[in-house]
Amino acid sequence: MPARKRSKDSKRRKNRSSEAINKLSELVLSPDKNSHRIRDVAARDILRLSKRHGQSNESISRILICRSCESVMRFGRDSRIRIRKQSVITTCLRCENKTRKPL
Repeated sequence: MPARKRSKDSKRRKNRSSEAINKLSELVLSPDKNSHRIRDVAARDILRLSKRHGQSNESISRILICRSCESVMRFGRDSRIRIRKQSVITTCLRCENKTRKPL
């Protein structure tokens, strides 16, 4: 019987998913080059890829994405940021989702 290639395939799949997440993060981080709709689709795809493959988004675009409505938050337009009691509170104004992160 031939040897199985599962470990090799899973490593290749994880590498491909991390490369895809990095490319999509570049789209999210370039508002001057891409429209808001394209950035929203890229944010949705980042969340789906990270859930499916168990990869986390290590880019700074992580704080720009609302996990509830799966869209890009534009600070000052679609979101609000407040600093209260040594934590940063980010509120998405589309879905009213709040995320709290310690300083």
